[in-house]
Amino acid sequence: MRLDSATLLELRDQLRLRGERPSLPSGPPRPADEPLSSDASAVVQRVAPMCEVLYLLLLADGQHDAREHGVLRGAIRELTDGALRTQDIEGMLARFDTVLARQSREERLAQVTAQLSADRSDAEASFTLAAVMVIADDRPDEREQQLLEELREQLGISPKRARTLLGEVGF
Repeated sequence: MRLDSATLLELRDQLRLRGERPSLPSGPPRPADEPLSSDASAVVQRVAPMCEVLYLLLLADGQHDAREHGVLRGAIRELTDGALRTQDIEGMLARFDTVLARQSREERLAQVTAQLSADRSDAEASFTLAAVMVIADDRPDEREQQLLEELREQLGISPKRARTLLGEVGF
């Protein structure tokens, strides 16, 4: 798969920019142990499988930097239409980390792709955002690319459709 299409590079840059900007608190900071509002909880539940896929890609090569974190935060902000504060996003990522400590990457990927496969648009959006995560640090790693290929297969996206989603033309 080509991951250097203008479409993916532009999306990466937009998400990185959105993720680098701190969220503006709408009041005093919420204590870390205070639960989210019911609206925010519903948003988190809706997008959590997509976000977890991106998190798994962030960790795939064993190293991550500010650019990758920026893209991940930007994607979460985009998926939640800005409904989550930075501390909410960090809490979501901490929960993913806790679950990943108990289950293997393969188990997590199978579980989240099973959820995402139920909705074709969620599956395709997740795959596209996952491709952006692979190029988030400007250095696509073989392990990240392998995970992206696993993701494509588990989501039931054909190679031809994947090329279309990634902005490749002429195929």
